[in-house]
Amino acid sequence: MILLGLVILLIVLFLYDSRTFVFALIPYFVFFDMFDGFYEDNKIYAAIRYIVPLSLTLIYVFKYQALKKSDAIFVALVLYLMLLWVINSGDMLVSTRSFLSVMITLIMIPIGKHLSSSIDFLKELEPYNRLLLYTIPIYIVIVNIMGIGGYYTESFSTGFLITSRMYVVPIVVFLSVHYLLSNPNSSLVVKLSDLALILINMSILILNTRRTAIGMLLGAIFIYTLLNPKLIFKMVTFMFIVVGGLILSYPLYEERLSAQLEKRDRIQHLDTYQEEGRYLETLYIMDYHERKANVFEMFFGVKFFDTYSFGAKYFGRERPIHSDINMIFFSTGLIGVLFFALFFVHYFLRNNLQIPSPNRKLFYPLLFMFVIVLIPGRFIGTLTFAPLLMLLLSTIKFGKATSLAEPEPETTLRTIPVSLN
Repeated sequence: MILLGLVILLIVLFLYDSRTFVFALIPYFVFFDMFDGFYEDNKIYAAIRYIVPLSLTLIYVFKYQALKKSDAIFVALVLYLMLLWVINSGDMLVSTRSFLSVMITLIMIPIGKHLSSSIDFLKELEPYNRLLLYTIPIYIVIVNIMGIGGYYTESFSTGFLITSRMYVVPIVVFLSVHYLLSNPNSSLVVKLSDLALILINMSILILNTRRTAIGMLLGAIFIYTLLNPKLIFKMVTFMFIVVGGLILSYPLYEERLSAQLEKRDRIQHLDTYQEEGRYLETLYIMDYHERKANVFEMFFGVKFFDTYSFGAKYFGRERPIHSDINMIFFSTGLIGVLFFALFFVHYFLRNNLQIPSPNRKLFYPLLFMFVIVLIPGRFIGTLTFAPLLMLLLSTIKFGKATSLAEPEPETTLRTIPVSLN
């Protein structure tokens, strides 16, 4: 019933105000993933997760003519993926789910370009980001009280926000840090509340012991600080408060963290990389192609976005390929790698000097988050955070300068009086 309510609300928002619909998509995917584990994975809920959002976003794109001539690489990549979906699917259900997920994620780029041309996207995103900043900890507290979920141990649970779904937290926290430091219009009460919730969300990241999620946040904050030298004092003060808060509250979560780390003992040692599944799967992919020597599979991939049989063969269980880079190569071939590389360069590297300076200071930390996720995965197939990340990168790069930034120093030209005598 919760999922049906979410999709009905999404449709109503689309009919009422298409701009609000785009913002509503962000919490929609997060809330959907919070509750989908309560329901059987049947066709109705699969349609709600993929078909409805994709249909509404396609209507948006065609209604507002969001696709431009400059989006030719987007169209080419989508057509190539559609071709592979038709001629090279593995299990049709598995391939279709991943294909639809990738479509929803990628289509956020032209939508973001169109929307940000008329509004200050980051400014209008703030209440939606705050909604997630507050509701995610509430959800995690409730699931721990009720004993729902539990991925590594029973001592701590993130409910149904497991594995890569938790990558939404560092994005939300990073944006909250930006709003906290750069928005002069927030009241003291709001700032203190946001600071407290940032601290709680960071505690959740530590308890979850996901190295990628923690690395996303720390790396983004470091790059953000380097690009915003005027905010260094504020950032140092902020980090001092956060670290102090984490130390003071350590007794509250010490037992749970110890239980998590005991189960995740491997992540505490740097010399265990050879046991990493992502490292091994790279070697196994090389072994697979050396053994098969199939030209078609090398250029066009093996079982489009369905790698469970690969995991069964090399890992002894139905473990899909985790790294997005490995997944792209194995499932879409060298041609797919070329298309994705051109896509990445076109949208995220080309003409970056034209990005407004205030936006550039946010674009690169978020781009770092995107790149670091591609290595361990799984950007492909995770709707909790992937559409949000694409929407942010698109609106920040192609939109007008955000007002939520430190003002640039003005350059004034002084007129020197010249005597004519």
